[in-house]
Amino acid sequence: MVQFSKVPKHIGFIMDGNGRWAKLRGQPRAKGHQAGLERVDDVLQMCQKYGVQYVSLFVFSTENWSRPAEEVDHLFDLARGYLKKSKSFLKRNIKVLVSGRREKLPDDLVEQINKVQHETKDCKSLVLNLCINYGGRDEIVSAINKILNLGKPVDEKSLASCMFNPELPDLDLVVRTSGEMRLSNFMLFQAAYAELYFTDAMWPDFDEDEFVRMLLSFDKRERKFGDLKN
Repeated sequence: MVQFSKVPKHIGFIMDGNGRWAKLRGQPRAKGHQAGLERVDDVLQMCQKYGVQYVSLFVFSTENWSRPAEEVDHLFDLARGYLKKSKSFLKRNIKVLVSGRREKLPDDLVEQINKVQHETKDCKSLVLNLCINYGGRDEIVSAINKILNLGKPVDEKSLASCMFNPELPDLDLVVRTSGEMRLSNFMLFQAAYAELYFTDAMWPDFDEDEFVRMLLSFDKRERKFGDLKN
């Protein structure tokens, strides 16, 4: 196994390219989303193998509601099925968190979210944060409103404490697949000093070779956090 001098503690994945992956194969977009979901477990296994401690996945953004209703329903069906795998999460010692607003989500999906979070709360090998009905700007607005309701001053510390899941550390690395080079409103507060990695590989094709290339790229970075270093 390739050895690295440093490995990101928290990686955020913008899992792009599922629909295009399917289109290139003459398949409906739903097949691409299914293939992308299957890739998730492979990537989580790689994260555990190489020592990543936290993983955030951009599952469904606040902007994704503009997609056709049939596709939105299919994405929620995939989320339901995935969250029902609580025994698998427990077996792999994976703690599941969900970030995002739940008001618009189907009731049964919210119930499944609550169930898997409760059942995996003591798992310690890896923390998996699923961003569902999530937007980075919306999270910041939500945090500010919480602070104002508490009558506290708004500063970085109070903002951090009022994020959807404040136990999550800042992102060390944000990865976006399929050649797109933007954050698309993903964990903006937590990504302030994150390294960025963009790859042409579409999410269903993000295999271990690509994962290692990602870690090698991160390993070569000098993270200064605004300081001057020789």
